[in-house]
Amino acid sequence: MDQEDFDAIKKIKKENKQAFNPWSRKDDDVLINCFFDGIPVGEMVIKLKRTKGAIRARIRKMELIHIKKKASPTPDSSKK
Repeated sequence: MDQEDFDAIKKIKKENKQAFNPWSRKDDDVLINCFFDGIPVGEMVIKLKRTKGAIRARIRKMELIHIKKKASPTPDSSKK
């Protein structure tokens, strides 16, 4: 890493206080609730003080999209 990298990280951390910090259980709980409540990523950024990329990456890592798909009924199953 050079000085430009450190400057870029510093700028991101200034805008998103939690950026580059480990995710806590509380952060994960907030993310899960926001995700399943349908809150847009842009609003999650404000609430969690993280970047859009970090939030999207965490959603993928936690496989929330797959869980949501499994939990929601398919159109065909509601007709039975």
